[in-house]
Amino acid sequence: MLFNRPADTPQARYVIELMTLAYNELGYDLHIIDFNHQSALSAANNGTLDGQLGRISTISQQYTNLHVVNFPLFEFNLVLLKNCQQCTFEQIDSIAIQVGYPAAQSYLNEHPFIGDVINVKSVTAQLNLLTQQKVQGVLLLDFLLSTKHPHFDVNQFQMEVLAPIKSFHFLNSRHKALIPKLEQQLHKLNENGTIRLLRAKYNLD
Repeated sequence: MLFNRPADTPQARYVIELMTLAYNELGYDLHIIDFNHQSALSAANNGTLDGQLGRISTISQQYTNLHVVNFPLFEFNLVLLKNCQQCTFEQIDSIAIQVGYPAAQSYLNEHPFIGDVINVKSVTAQLNLLTQQKVQGVLLLDFLLSTKHPHFDVNQFQMEVLAPIKSFHFLNSRHKALIPKLEQQLHKLNENGTIRLLRAKYNLD
């Protein structure tokens, strides 16, 4: 089974090890390749990749060939960092989001935003725009912020948790038959304590 390499975070390492165990129990090997993150969802949808290791549940609305394995892998927060103390999300006039991570765009779709949306390729670019006051706010995944920029002083900005979000494994349509088997394996790994040990190994609790 072929998947793209995610950003190197404790959450990603946990998901890779967990899904490797689940697939091995079904007689499959999991292979991770370097692949352009911005095009990974399209590649998984068209079958170039076999699916996505961990994504938010709403991606299947746009990528209809991707089907969720109904077992939450981990939970994270979508946060808003803003450089105005009193303004609300609706009052911000410009915001930067990272392409390739649908959580921010999904939130914007559900909470209409009339300001300017700037798409950038990295958390670093988002923080640079915010620090240079070229945007009033950025939407970030909290685990990417803490992993990629652990020394960034968030106290100079206002931080607001917008939504808790769960991450799921997805497979391309041609592998739909594997989904109930994977769900069964993941529940088994949870019941026998393996998931608890893996979460402790990567300090996710």
